[in-house]
Amino acid sequence: MKSPLRILHLEDDLNDAALIQSTLEVEGFVCAITRVQNSDEFVAALERGGLDLILSDFSMPGFDGLSALAMAHDLCPDLPFILVSGTLGEERAIDALKRGATDYVLKHRISRLVPAVHRALQEVRERVERKLAEQKRNEYSSKLKVLSRRLVAAQETERRNIARELHDEIGQALTVMQLNLQALLSTSTAGDRLRLQATLEAVDRVLEQVHDLALNLRPSMLDDLGLEPALVWLTHRQAELAGFKGEVHAEALEDRLDTVIETECFRIAQEALTNVVRHAQARTVTVALRKEAGQLHLRVRDDGVGFDVAAMSEKAVRGASLGLLSMEERAVLAGGQLEFNSTPGQGTEVHAWFPLKWRTA
Repeated sequence: MKSPLRILHLEDDLNDAALIQSTLEVEGFVCAITRVQNSDEFVAALERGGLDLILSDFSMPGFDGLSALAMAHDLCPDLPFILVSGTLGEERAIDALKRGATDYVLKHRISRLVPAVHRALQEVRERVERKLAEQKRNEYSSKLKVLSRRLVAAQETERRNIARELHDEIGQALTVMQLNLQALLSTSTAGDRLRLQATLEAVDRVLEQVHDLALNLRPSMLDDLGLEPALVWLTHRQAELAGFKGEVHAEALEDRLDTVIETECFRIAQEALTNVVRHAQARTVTVALRKEAGQLHLRVRDDGVGFDVAAMSEKAVRGASLGLLSMEERAVLAGGQLEFNSTPGQGTEVHAWFPLKWRTA
């Protein structure tokens, strides 16, 4: 059985009310109409709820359609509202539509009522579908963010474990080899000494590479000392390797930041400095860490060749520049945001900001 269309009808003329009901029923609507004649009855019906549509006369003794429209928007903002009047001029009709009325119908053209009702109900269905789709998108986005955070946390944990393994196991084994080779050098013959020396130099190189790998994976000072010392070390290390002048202006923080914020801020600076080394041809790089307006701001500036931000963003969307997407994603996962400011020939600034969230005990 077809569900009835539940209508709240604000109308003081019984004949007009009967005409409107018959017009709808002739066109196949099964109507359950609640007719009211004044503001008190109108508000009481709205508060009871269970309505699909409001039809309202425009002019009645002591009450009018615009007042009813305002009340309906306050109490039931999603309910379609159609004015049905014999005294509604064009100017008032336009004013009613601007104030949120769904449609208007003149009583001497009552044949327009049925199409107007169909449109109003269709708009409601579409609005409900849009809200459901938006809700599903938001739920999916929330789940995706949770999964991304877990993935990043797992990556950092694995980096920390591998770095510790490199330092504690492989590094120590290479150190033992180094000591044994040095001891053999003092008792070896001239011919063996050359081979031992070459082997010792190879072990030294591997030991240095293992040390660098461990630092790149997860510098222990980030965990032990915090973000500011880690940024100072990172900037000076990259400056020494690449040959640019590195400056760090890090405002002292009164406490340790949340682990996620420390990690993501450091990783963004690391990626930005890596990009400077690879592409910028910069002479000077400045890393600044400051508190501003209740947020933590990281800025990495260089005086290099710069780039076209819009063109690079398009490449990033196509997967040609994963580093830029990675920085943006890390900032968002930590509850912050990130922007690139750059012009060809005028250098680049990577600016990320995060909520000031402190580490709990």
